[in-house]
Order: sequence, then structure tokens, then C-alpha cells
Amino acid sequence: MASLICHGSPHAIVEGYQALGSWIEANGYTITGPNRKVSLRWSGELDDYLTEIQFPVEMVS
Repeated sequence: MASLICHGSPHAIVEGYQALGSWIEANGYTITGPNRKVSLRWSGELDDYLTEIQFPVEMVS
């Protein structure tokens, strides 16, 4: 599983998806299934939100 925690507005999650996708590819992995988005903190100001993005991965042979 590859994961990334995004801090900030829900609109900033797009950058998190791009960064995680780049990391997966650059490190020799491939995505093996659907992603999951976990809301860790969704109260208060938009800039204080915490969201974890997860992708199941496996090493490319």
C-alpha cells in the first residue's frame, strides 16, 4: 500500500494524487486496484483538514 497524508483544503488533494502517482511510478510500483481516501480531520477551517490517500501497489517485475 502506498499512502500520502494531505494537509489543507480538499481542493489541494488533487496535488496529493499527482505526487503519490509520481512516487509510485518513480519507485517501480504499479497500482493494483482502486484508491481509498480517508478523512482524518474534517472539522474547523478548510486549511486544517487532514486526508490520507491510499493506493494498493505491487512492484513491477
